Amino acid sequence: MSSELITRIYATSDHPKKAIIGLHGWTGNEHVFEPVAKMMKIEHAKWYFPRAPYRSDLGKGYTWFSGDDEKGWDLEKTWIGLHKLLADIQKEGFARENIFLIGFSQGASLAMEFALRLPFAIGGIIPIAGFIKFMDVLEKEGTAQSGDTPVLLLHGDHDDVIPHHASEKAHAFLEKRGHQVHLEIYNAPHKISFKTTPLVQEFISDPFNFFSVISPD
Repeated sequence: MSSELITRIYATSDHPKKAIIGLHGWTGNEHVFEPVAKMMKIEHAKWYFPRAPYRSDLGKGYTWFSGDDEKGWDLEKTWIGLHKLLADIQKEGFARENIFLIGFSQGASLAMEFALRLPFAIGGIIPIAGFIKFMDVLEKEGTAQSGDTPVLLLHGDHDDVIPHHASEKAHAFLEKRGHQVHLEIYNAPHKISFKTTPLVQEFISDPFNFFSVISPD
């Protein structure tokens, strides 16, 4: 079984300083996140767009988690592939504090599930319109070291696919774990809004300065 995830690359500089992994949503692929990256215009960044390893049960697109609550969930290929991608990015010379995960919907859920289990902190995670499905499991399996990873949660207030209350619950959970975390609710349905671009730019540029100047939650 190959540990490689099919991954598309997009860079905004010949000498990038930040590495950003873009995790697509359910039925997405390695192409859908590139327009988002171009919209956000993060300076000196190298983007990685991995394709989820499982075919969706709709017969089109891909999914990070295969199965269901009754039969159980298979995510071994996802876990192995992301660890391999993260290791490869570090081998390219990116320090952990300059590596970010940004995900939409199912990809947002994966960003939290994956990053909080890492035995070290990374630059930050940006879950957009996501949720944490099994908080009790993540509470047990999340590492103390990952508590130093800052988090920017984004969610549309007219989301009829995943209600924004899911991000409110995630915010409370992350805050309890000791993360620096900010939740921004914006006027939009289940989508990544252009309105969030300045926040994302500021967060990735300097997460700790971001929290020093942003209004308290």
